[in-house]
Amino acid sequence: MRAFRTESTYYFSSTHLIPRGAIVFHSEKLRRYIHPVEGFLLDGHPRVQMLPDAESEVLETKWHDALARYADGPRVRAESR
Repeated sequence: MRAFRTESTYYFSSTHLIPRGAIVFHSEKLRRYIHPVEGFLLDGHPRVQMLPDAESEVLETKWHDALARYADGPRVRAESR
């Protein structure tokens, strides 16, 4: 995955408008742009600025760490009645 910064506002699958300058990631596997919270970018060919490799790697690592913490977080257990 690679990090980019949006150059315009865009709608994501959550139907929220993401502001100009938002960080998005491009997934080669999915061939889509992804926002960590709002989902997939609806525009297949957005205007984005590629971030420097070092900054992209830091952001990708932070995103993966956050996903791992979420996956390993406390589980809500259904209480029996």
